[in-house]
Amino acid sequence: MLKPKVISQVLRQTTTGGIKAAMLMNTGGSLLAFAAASDREARIYAAIAANLWSTYLKSAMTGSSFRNEADGDDLRILILPCEEGVVAVAAPSTMLLCLVGDSTIELGLLKAKVEAVSKHLQEPLERVASYQQ
Repeated sequence: MLKPKVISQVLRQTTTGGIKAAMLMNTGGSLLAFAAASDREARIYAAIAANLWSTYLKSAMTGSSFRNEADGDDLRILILPCEEGVVAVAAPSTMLLCLVGDSTIELGLLKAKVEAVSKHLQEPLERVASYQQ
């Protein structure tokens, strides 16, 4: 069983070393769990992340250059610099994971964290997704 309190603890553990927020949400941007300074901040980050991911998916479906046709590998992590820092979005299972780093964070650290948390949540989220179908 997937426990929201445990997910929040996992997300809270990632908010070190320049990461100022971590959120798990559905593809529409509705938060399932988060670790951020405030609810309002988390909702804003979630809306931005869901919009970014949705835009990426639409672009990828239209044959955009986001796809790596050579080896059939698609983008799994989206990392974008913003005015106040860097946003990283990944899609474990049918959910979205978003980490927001401040402007001083090393991109390699941000990528490593989003990959590690995504991998950690992948199996439990897939089990939940299979119940929904």
